[in-house]
Parts: sequence; structure tokens; C-alpha cells
Amino acid sequence: MQTKNEIVELHNSVYPIKKPIKDIKLFNYGLAILKSYLAFLVVISHQFSRKTTKNKIILKLTSGINYHVPCFFIMSFYFMCNNLLSLNLKKIVNRFIRLFTPYIGWPFIILVINKIYNKMLKKSLPDSFEILKLQLMWGAPLVPQFWFQWDLIVTTLIFVIIIFAFRKHYLFILQLILIFSYHCQYTRNYFKKYLHLNQHNIYTIGRMFEMFPLGITGFILGSYDIIKIIHPFKFQAFALSFLIKKFIEDCKVFSGLGGFLYQGIKLNIRSMCIIFIFSLFPNETMTNKYLNKLIFLITKYSAGIFYLHLSIKKYLKDYNTNVKNGTFLGTIFNYIICYSISSLGDIIFGKTHLKYLFC
Repeated sequence: MQTKNEIVELHNSVYPIKKPIKDIKLFNYGLAILKSYLAFLVVISHQFSRKTTKNKIILKLTSGINYHVPCFFIMSFYFMCNNLLSLNLKKIVNRFIRLFTPYIGWPFIILVINKIYNKMLKKSLPDSFEILKLQLMWGAPLVPQFWFQWDLIVTTLIFVIIIFAFRKHYLFILQLILIFSYHCQYTRNYFKKYLHLNQHNIYTIGRMFEMFPLGITGFILGSYDIIKIIHPFKFQAFALSFLIKKFIEDCKVFSGLGGFLYQGIKLNIRSMCIIFIFSLFPNETMTNKYLNKLIFLITKYSAGIFYLHLSIKKYLKDYNTNVKNGTFLGTIFNYIICYSISSLGDIIFGKTHLKYLFC
């Protein structure tokens, strides 16, 4: 059996947590598993067509595809909260390096691959520097899912400015932004204002109003360390989160809101409940070193899968019927390839900043 120090060292080297842990119980297996599942749902949402199957298990497994972005955004700011609040410039700079490395790196890599792909196979994938310029400006269209990364970078920058400028009142300022964002959503001002923009930046800018509340939610959870507070009351917290989630799902008060897919208080509350439910995983039972390593292996490359999956789909659809037709098997195939590339990239570049391209 591994010693406690060996397990702690393994935890700290594999998964990003709020601060280096001194106790095995502070590592949250539930959130690690949730993060991996969300990465799978990202691939599902961009590839799988639910019309291709009648399998009830698969349909149930893929029913929560609207939760991946809200949960990811909330968790991102929950985990980065302490680094930003530390006012430690080195930690903050390292955070931006982590965010910018894939945001800048993958568009250049994809552009080069597209040029080679077009030349060798007579294809017509986007490979112009004008496309690259648009991509770096707005997070699309070369790697279209990077609108999320753009919003994550800009939101993080705004949070840093607020924390430095309003050190004692940053939560009050964030709450004002939260209220303003929901005002824009429920009056649809942000939706109308940005409808005239082209497709490449309408999602990126418009969705900022949807991401702000999610980021602020995660930041507030981290500031008060809510997940740690509810852990001694696992059963009660689990039951309450489950009941609130079910109630909100059936509640029509917050329904019928137009937007860019991730709008509204309803989705925010449901996503929070999902995070609470997974966070209550009984970490104290995780003493088997082989099971620990398996979870690490499964959950480590969620980011790399997110960065790669649409490009892999684009390259494979002409050669794989399952990928082209959006079957569940094709989605699994895509996920495995993205995971394998991320794993190999981590092995090669694991000691450099380039590892952030993959994990």
C-alpha cells in the first residue's frame, strides 16, 4: 500500500486543486469524475445524434448535455479562486499561461495540419491567415469551441482587475455584475444588441453575459469554501441538492428565456446542484492505489479532449461512417483518439508549458 505522502504527492501532481493538499481527504474524487464526464458530454453534444439510437441507457447517459459548459465554468472559477485572491502575481501569470497556451497554440497547429491535409488529399479545410486572425480575436471559426476559452480568459482578466481594484469589496462588485448580467438576459438586451454581429463573434461576446453569472457563482463558492462546509453533512446536502435540482427542472418560472443556450438562473442553479452532488463523493473510502491511479488516468486529459474533439471529428468524418453519421460508437472513437493524443502529448511535453495543450 502507498504511504500517505506518496498518495498526496500523486494527487498534487495530477489534478488541479485549490491549494496543495496535506491531507488525502481534501482531494475531491467526485469533482474529478464529474470533470471527465463533462468532457465526454462535450464530445457528445458536438457529434452524437440522439436520433441514431433507441437505447435507453445511452439516451439517459446523454440527457444532460446542456450542463457541461455551465458546470465547467463554475468549477474553473471555484478552483482558481485562491490563486486570484492571493494577489500573487506569479500564480496569476501562471494561470494566464495555462489559459493562453492552448488558445494560441492549437489554432496554429490546426492551421498547419489543415494546409497539409488540403494539399495531400485535395480538401478545402480553412487554412488562411485571415481565418487564424479571426480565431485569435474571437475564439472561432478555426477551432469554434474556443469561444469558451476566450470567455474564460476575458472573465478571468476582469476578475483580476476587480480583485486588485476593490480588495475589500470585490464580492460586492461581482454581485453587481451578476445582477446586471441576469438583467440583460431576462430583458434580452444582450441578445438583441449582438444579433447584428457575424457568426464568429456573436457567440463569443453574447455568451459573456451568460458566463459571468456562472463564473461569479464558482468564485463565491470558492471564496466561502462552500463545498468544504457542506461535507460534514453529506446526506442532507445530497438530498437537498437533488430535490432542488428536480424542483427547478419542473419549475416554469424561469423557463422560456431566449439566448445563446446557457442563459438563465435555472441552468445556473441546476448546474450548482450537480456539482454539489458529485462533490459529496466519499473521498475517505478511496484507499486503493490501483483505483486511484485509474481515476487519475481517466480524468487527467479532460482539457485536451475539449481542445481536440471537433478537429478530430473533421478529419475522421470522410473515413469513418460512425463519425460521419454521429453515432454513439463514433463519439466513443473520437473520445479515445483525443484521449490518446493528449496522453502522448503529456508524455512528450509534460515538463514544459506545452503540457497545457493537453491537460
